[in-house]
Amino acid sequence: MEILRVPHTVPQTEVTVSLASTEYEYQVIDLVDNSVRTDSGFSDANQKLIVDFPTRYDGSYQVVVDNQELEFDVVRPYVDASTMADSTADVAAYKKNEEIARAIIDSIISEGFYYRKKVLNKVGMGTDYLPLWDDGKKLLKLYENNVLIFDAENPSSYSPRYKISGDKTAIVMDTEEFEYNLAEQKPNILPQAESDLLDMTYGYHGFPQGFDYAAIIEVGHHEVPSDVVRATELLVDDIACGRMEYFMRHVTEYNTDQFKMKFASEAFEGTGNIIVDKILSKYYKSIRSIGVL
Repeated sequence: MEILRVPHTVPQTEVTVSLASTEYEYQVIDLVDNSVRTDSGFSDANQKLIVDFPTRYDGSYQVVVDNQELEFDVVRPYVDASTMADSTADVAAYKKNEEIARAIIDSIISEGFYYRKKVLNKVGMGTDYLPLWDDGKKLLKLYENNVLIFDAENPSSYSPRYKISGDKTAIVMDTEEFEYNLAEQKPNILPQAESDLLDMTYGYHGFPQGFDYAAIIEVGHHEVPSDVVRATELLVDDIACGRMEYFMRHVTEYNTDQFKMKFASEAFEGTGNIIVDKILSKYYKSIRSIGVL
């Protein structure tokens, strides 16, 4: 079930429980990093319980309540229907069409225009950075060999601190509080000779080769880009006005004998609206995965 995350409101949904007018404790589990939030509420006379999702992230969540495990998708719509219609019926109709338009856009731009948490598993390479493929916005937590070494909620408790680099290409140490010359390459580590002077062992700051790292980062868009909002509005208008039979515009040959028709290749690409396709073209990535063209 999809729950919309719109500005200035807390996403909510109703779940059915076994008893009316009874207090229930429930858990909301973020299925990305398995973080858990516990809350409670009272069911109404119709055995309905309101569950809150006070989150700023789009993603999948599991609600555990009354011996039930229910899954919900919290997503931010590209256009808030309440700003485009007045009556309850019109808002509901716009929400339905916006969901379809958003699905069409997401079929072209597979990562969508959401704001999510993501868990990345990396292996240290002996350098002072962990490369990122994703468009990371903020580092939330960093684990080294299953040990938490940084938490953005309490950064003063960790030394060194870590962050996403200014060019968004790697996780690096936060060097604002001390001087540090970033390494240009992996250092040469010579085998150690037997010695009692262990304090003379070469010390290297960074991400040691072979160490396992798990990073929880924020990725995506803080806000839906304004041009994507306009593109969504155009698609919603096309859907509402019944202008989605776009394939008829690309008929190149037509024979009435047994209805032989030939379509141009454009009939099976894009969103069906050439203006929307032009808007989305700057967000399209031809390379979706590392090492795959």
